[in-house]
Amino acid sequence: MKLSEFKPGYEGREVFWNTGWFYEPLLFAFTGVAMLIFAYGVYRRYQMWTAVGKPEIRWDNMGERIKLLLKDGLLQVKTFKDIYPGIMHGLIFFGFVVLIFGAAFDATEFHIAEPLGVPFLVGKFYLVFSFLMDLFGLAVLIGVFMAIDRRYLSRPDRLGYKGVPDNKPEDAIVLVLLAAIIVTGFIIEALRISVTWQQTPWEVWSFVGWSLATAFSGFQEESARSMHKWTWWSHTFLSLGFIAYIPYSRLMHIITTPANHFMQNLKPVGHVEPIRDFENAESFGVGTLDEFTWKQVFDADACTRCGRCQDGCPAYLTGKPLSPKKFVQDLKTYWLEKAPAAVQAKKASGEVYNIKALAPVDNAVKMIEDKFLGEKTGEAPERALVGEAVTLDELWACTNCMYCMENCSSSIEHVPKIIGMRQYKVLTEADFAPELQLAYRNMENNSNPWGVGAHLRADWAKELGVKTLAEDPNVEYVFYVGCAGSFDDRGKKVSVAFAKILQTAGVSFGILGTEESCCGDSAMRGGNEYLYQTMAQMNIDALNGYGVKKVIATCPHGYNALKKDYPNFGASFEVYHHTEIIADLIAKGKISFKKPVEGTFTYHDSCFLGRYNNIYDQPRKALKAVPGLKLVEMERKLEKSFCCGAGGARMWMEEHGEKINDARAKQAIDVKADTIAVGCPFCLTMMSDGIKTHSMEEKMTSLDIAEIVWKAMGLEEEHIPAPVCEAPAEVVNPEQS
Repeated sequence: MKLSEFKPGYEGREVFWNTGWFYEPLLFAFTGVAMLIFAYGVYRRYQMWTAVGKPEIRWDNMGERIKLLLKDGLLQVKTFKDIYPGIMHGLIFFGFVVLIFGAAFDATEFHIAEPLGVPFLVGKFYLVFSFLMDLFGLAVLIGVFMAIDRRYLSRPDRLGYKGVPDNKPEDAIVLVLLAAIIVTGFIIEALRISVTWQQTPWEVWSFVGWSLATAFSGFQEESARSMHKWTWWSHTFLSLGFIAYIPYSRLMHIITTPANHFMQNLKPVGHVEPIRDFENAESFGVGTLDEFTWKQVFDADACTRCGRCQDGCPAYLTGKPLSPKKFVQDLKTYWLEKAPAAVQAKKASGEVYNIKALAPVDNAVKMIEDKFLGEKTGEAPERALVGEAVTLDELWACTNCMYCMENCSSSIEHVPKIIGMRQYKVLTEADFAPELQLAYRNMENNSNPWGVGAHLRADWAKELGVKTLAEDPNVEYVFYVGCAGSFDDRGKKVSVAFAKILQTAGVSFGILGTEESCCGDSAMRGGNEYLYQTMAQMNIDALNGYGVKKVIATCPHGYNALKKDYPNFGASFEVYHHTEIIADLIAKGKISFKKPVEGTFTYHDSCFLGRYNNIYDQPRKALKAVPGLKLVEMERKLEKSFCCGAGGARMWMEEHGEKINDARAKQAIDVKADTIAVGCPFCLTMMSDGIKTHSMEEKMTSLDIAEIVWKAMGLEEEHIPAPVCEAPAEVVNPEQS
């Protein structure tokens, strides 16, 4: 429709105002070129994604996956977990989504609705449309300036590594492109309004363009029209260049990140796929890219380098070389080195999708890359994945705390990759820390990492009247005590406290006693999958032998293994953590408190209880129910809690530099707590050690929630605190001597 056809009450605008008849066909031609460049880039990337890695199905359960795509891909729920960068990205993302829809409305109006005589971008709808286009265009611009400030001025540490920014040229190119597209769009609008404002007073609804139009009010109409044409083409080429640039830059995350949300693991949080065939495998774990699944490799291409994973990584924040962001980016770099050769090899064998008609284009692109990159593509430098691309110090620094995966806005799965590479070092190369070798040997000989005689496993319960299942299998619950609760002097006190709570509350329970084995969590997460599966199967056989249905564990590591990992081998138990049971008993009135427990307490969220199993409320409910107890929260809590440093088999390994548990204890000291409440024996050990490091033993202590509740119930006996087991000792099994 022409400008003259609009009037008050029938407002609108001429879509191709001030353009010649040839603008539209040229626009179509240039758009076609941009789309072809874009499609070719995606095609090449697809070849690289599928040329490396083992098969894996990530498109089952489509209904659930579509929900995840809508929630995290479209609504950006994960992105908004971090407020400032969430708003920044949201302004850019939602602004562009609306502007794209606006462009689609314009195209539909001009090419379909107007020729059919049913225009819809008129009247009040047009006024609202104009207002929204300017509003969301302004939103994009604000988001871009926030991003510029964040990346180049504020420069938080997470946008770098060890204080050095990790900015790349493409970061600046993308931000400049975004800003230029929006600014030129507003200038086009302003120039049009500066010429037509007397005929179109309703353009005041385009508030940004209307305001800018005053800057061009002194222009002659001919000059304004000429400038409009130049700016129109500049805006067009910038927009089309943006589209073409997507698959060749960090903008590729527009495709890969939503795809990663869609393909995220639907199995229980923290799931690690077990090794299924020990007898026939020639190698174990991940020693090369091809031993990852294709999805694990694809993960790296979805990373946006936002640094959220690094922001709370306990290893990184205490000076270790591991950064989850750097880890993923190093894998990506390694993949980009190896993928071209893999693509060529699989083209020859027909294992990768290949459009033969594009061979001349492929050859031309390769020649250009060889010339401008200064090296032959496909000739990657020879270096090992494990030990070089990812250093051993990085590999073994991980505590498996899951902070990275919980807070990643791209649904990247870091921990399973690390465990896979540890499996390679342990099972294939037998190359791992001596102290870990000792812990594994103790597990093999005595089914506990301390190496204490297995026949002593039930001694903690001798004076309590707690029966084993061999004595009485007719119980509702099995109390799976675990190694710390059975052998560690400090852990045994927790077992006693919890057993007495259950007895007082009238809960029917028993223990396996000497039939219980180590849960194997440390072995599995430390790369010794064979040892883990051996111990897991022993526990499963013992529990199934008595027809056990319900299990309680005081150790979140055992709890998580029994609940989530053992089902891989046929187990099917209802598994509860002792804090869940305690909170439930309190709620049902089966626990009565007889005396107050005075003091300021802070609760430390165990990673394997919180991030792995979403148990945050029950421990706090139990503590809040205790009379006299004042509960304060540390800054790092809930899903952003700070690890104690013992997970991922780190409990049994030496830690160099600042210790993670010392950093966590300091966070508790900062909130002036006199007691750190925990729900994990590893955390209990680590927090107790951290308190000692800060010389706060006389002012501060660490207690398990069971001990606190036990004390408030008036069941506590006077005793001298027992020492905490700090490291495994090589103890000879009396049965073997």
